[in-house]
Amino acid sequence: MVRPGRLEPRVVQRALASVVSAALHVCVLLVIVLSGDRHDGVHTGNTPFTKLLLFEAPNADEREGLDLPPLEATLPVLDVEEPHARIETPASPSTATLTSAPDAVERMPRDETPAAETRVAAVVPAATTTFEIPEAERAALAERLEKLAERLAKASPTHVEWEENGKEYRAVLILERANEGTALDRVIAQVSASERGKLLTTELSLKRLPFSQFTQMVDRWDPMVQFHDDEIVGRVHSNSPFNLAYDSRTAPKFLGKVTTAARTFHTDSKGRRRDSDIFKGGLQMRAGRIRLPDELQPFEWAPRDDDARIHELADDTGIRFSRDGSYTLQVRGTSNVERVAEPSEKLVYFIARPGVTLYVEGVVAGKMLVYSPQRIVVEGSLLYAHDPREDAGSEDYLGLVCDKYIEVAPPSVTGPGDLAIEAAIFAGRRFVVRSIHSRRAGTLRIYGSLSAGSVSASEPRYATRIEYDPRFEERRPPGFPSTNRFELDAWNGEWTEVSAPLADEAH
Repeated sequence: MVRPGRLEPRVVQRALASVVSAALHVCVLLVIVLSGDRHDGVHTGNTPFTKLLLFEAPNADEREGLDLPPLEATLPVLDVEEPHARIETPASPSTATLTSAPDAVERMPRDETPAAETRVAAVVPAATTTFEIPEAERAALAERLEKLAERLAKASPTHVEWEENGKEYRAVLILERANEGTALDRVIAQVSASERGKLLTTELSLKRLPFSQFTQMVDRWDPMVQFHDDEIVGRVHSNSPFNLAYDSRTAPKFLGKVTTAARTFHTDSKGRRRDSDIFKGGLQMRAGRIRLPDELQPFEWAPRDDDARIHELADDTGIRFSRDGSYTLQVRGTSNVERVAEPSEKLVYFIARPGVTLYVEGVVAGKMLVYSPQRIVVEGSLLYAHDPREDAGSEDYLGLVCDKYIEVAPPSVTGPGDLAIEAAIFAGRRFVVRSIHSRRAGTLRIYGSLSAGSVSASEPRYATRIEYDPRFEERRPPGFPSTNRFELDAWNGEWTEVSAPLADEAH
């Protein structure tokens, strides 16, 4: 019997190495056969395509400035075999598959000339869509911008940012000073909002409210003065509580909106009246204080016009206006009378020096401002030559502005009966009706506006009727002072949605 012998270790190792090597070669061959002509990233078959994923970037390239650019997204240029490329975006309600047009922007390598195989960038043209801003957002946005405009520094433009209800806002506020004496200061607000990667823009205009835009504005009401037999047409504002007195037969009437910075008002009543019967245009409490200006000099509120006619008056002077546009100036207590017979189409300023009183009456033709640091006395009716209630094209404006007192002279000067004042009035200290306890004369009718630190009583001498001059919405008497309050002037109430273009990298 023959017994098998034992193999040497060296022979065994060589055999195992041969087996492993053969197995590895078989695996490599299988991979090549199964993968065919596929390579990582690009299919080289008959239908070439490139798939680009577009990602929204909410804050991409938002810049501060007068003109906010749209969001820009730049994608790299890819080499393809055909001159057209298809862009596919992830399916969503706001995106769609777009195919580049034949006139798509093309980029050539710097060192090559056009050929059949070119380098192409697909471009989506910029598009805009407008839609109405929801009412609640519109109101909140206008209110915020009005308050921002009040704090606007003299340096313009001013940039602000805020976030509200998950939306980021940016605004550029540009102050436009009045370019002539009757114009209004304005603020242009350019607003953008970033929401879920979209850029929304809108623009609105706000105007600074001159005091002439209030039918009546009073800083502090005399506690002894009451609204009783009064009728006021237009907006009214008070920085302090005011007083009402009414009974079953007589009550004041406010036909426009009434606002007050106070928390309450006081009543002295006999009988019952509903607030809606008195405040026909509504009542708003805690509306914020309107600050009276420190400077009332006309040229603090308007640019000095080289073409304007300016009378600087060093003595107490009477000014009598005439219907033909002329007027006379007479120093009080003298026979010295100066008559200016040439009407002026330009602005006319009567500016008194400190301590000087001016006395006014007559019919005004033209744009006039009477200013005194001390006192202005109304000695007779002041009427417009062209009544704006009958003549829509009337260019007659009168402003009476005083740091301290504007007074209605006693009946011995004004005469009996009604007294009419067609003007915008600003009395920094007090508007006063003299001799109120004299025999009742009639009605004091003011067509325009009345603003004052405080006002005296007018009854029993006069019942008071104040009616707003609607021309003051767009213009004011020359150099008439303005409030610190801004109000929305013009706005379409729409967002414009701006979609960013996709472009190849710059050369």
